[in-house]
Amino acid sequence: MADEDRKIIVDEDWKQQVQREKEEAQRRLNEQAASSADEAEAPAEEQQQSDEQADADPHFMSLIGSLVTQSMFALGMVPQEGQQQVAVDINQAKQLIDMLLMLRNKTQGNLTDDESGQLNEAIGELQRVYVMRAQQVQEAQMKQSGVDPNNLKTE
Repeated sequence: MADEDRKIIVDEDWKQQVQREKEEAQRRLNEQAASSADEAEAPAEEQQQSDEQADADPHFMSLIGSLVTQSMFALGMVPQEGQQQVAVDINQAKQLIDMLLMLRNKTQGNLTDDESGQLNEAIGELQRVYVMRAQQVQEAQMKQSGVDPNNLKTE
């Protein structure tokens, strides 16, 4: 019962927003891939930075990728295949983002520039979407309880 209370179903209007967010994330990945290709043609000084990226621990990046993917599912950024609605589990999303923040703090000074950059970018994007989704969940809960969020007075 507690799990059912935490999950809020977002109507189909958000499906378009999720698709836009997914396309934006794909665009950023494509830009990163393009910049990586440009680095392959870089002079020797820049090649040293590229070598540092090769030293990145693939297991660490897999862990980060796994946590980011789980966060995206919890935030409803990635719909489950064949479904028109997305389920948002705001509590799980917060816990996963907090784990990423903890990993960043615990590994500070021990990451390559590439690892640190990717981790910071992922955390920033997830936090942005989290704030938006938390507002949507709050509005949905208010509507379910009969309160119109548009008629609230702020003084």
